[in-house]
Amino acid sequence: MKGLVNKSLCYCALAALLLGACSKTPESPVAKTNPNPTQRYEITVELVGPPQDIREISGVAHFGVGTRACLPYREKIARVTIGASYKKEFALIRAGESTYKGHIFLDWPINEDYYGLGVCKWEITGVNAILARGNELTQTPRLTRTEVTSQSRKISYCRKDMRDKYDFSCFTPIDEALIKELDAVSYKVRMSSIKD
Repeated sequence: MKGLVNKSLCYCALAALLLGACSKTPESPVAKTNPNPTQRYEITVELVGPPQDIREISGVAHFGVGTRACLPYREKIARVTIGASYKKEFALIRAGESTYKGHIFLDWPINEDYYGLGVCKWEITGVNAILARGNELTQTPRLTRTEVTSQSRKISYCRKDMRDKYDFSCFTPIDEALIKELDAVSYKVRMSSIKD
């Protein structure tokens, strides 16, 4: 009986090892941060009529791999590549009554060959301002990649009263009727990007 139990344990251990080997997929690349970045942009965040419960303001720059040819497929049939993203937090420092400024670098992540399939080239995908509210919820107005690189200015509308975590989004409507509707329940966040 004892020998039978030992054999069963060996078979179970072998099966677990084989299953682990079969299901193993390549890990997402971990981009290295450039110690000497040069492509600097100043990000400005201005709050217009903000609620009193904003505790902290910070920023996050998001990057993605532009051409996925450098990444292996996780699933050959669906042709799904593994995720390749990199984010870098940055400080937004008070520069006025309701104005905050910080800096990002478009060349923060280092382009590199992770899998022997070619160099993965990182591109900025967007910049978020993270507005931490007193109720432990956050709101995130955003500049897109195009808005960052074209040095645009954008106005977002964020709800004054956050009912739940689903009110985290801030909107930039183009419809005048919707702007009037949002004005009644929102405060404005002006975000801009300027190349230094």
